[in-house]
Amino acid sequence: MTITSLEICSQALSLLRANVISSFDDGSNEADICSTHYEQFAEDILPRYPGSFATKKARLNRDTNTPVNEYRYAYIVPSECLRLWAIFDNSSVGAKPVADYDIQTIDGGRRILCNHESLWADYTVYTIEANWPAYFRQFASMAFAALIALPVTDKPEMADYWHRIAWGASNENELGGKFGIAKMVDSQQKPPEEIISSPLIEARFG
Repeated sequence: MTITSLEICSQALSLLRANVISSFDDGSNEADICSTHYEQFAEDILPRYPGSFATKKARLNRDTNTPVNEYRYAYIVPSECLRLWAIFDNSSVGAKPVADYDIQTIDGGRRILCNHESLWADYTVYTIEANWPAYFRQFASMAFAALIALPVTDKPEMADYWHRIAWGASNENELGGKFGIAKMVDSQQKPPEEIISSPLIEARFG
């Protein structure tokens, strides 16, 4: 079975004991709610951690326009990038992330300003639901159920319940529950060296 955004939404509706949908434009109230919230929801949950299934490594293209001052070069942040995790000045094995750069929006596009002659980056992209592993799909359906519970059921207690299941208790700052399990399972499939995030990047893109 090929999992799609429609299946994720229908699974969430099923958890709420609501009517599932056949399409995002089937005319039902549930379809209207799902079509309104789903895309932004997916773009929110994917960058929450550097999941192996949604992380891309790529060399960045240098902008032909140079910065006004302070830095020599400007590099284009790919339009597909949802969140930057690490930036490198070379592609060598064992390369360490650099931190001497700035991120700005120039002419409507995001740019990384620095003095490095070349840049590579690790970043999150929107990958289709068929590529999501089962542990992340399960979390996603529960998290979406929490998000749409109130407009679908008009029951705040239903929203609270599924939010706890998906994200954990309030003192876990949305790092527990099924999300915490998904992170743990994903991390167990990676080498010991994890992607090192930058406080500057997290401040700009978190």
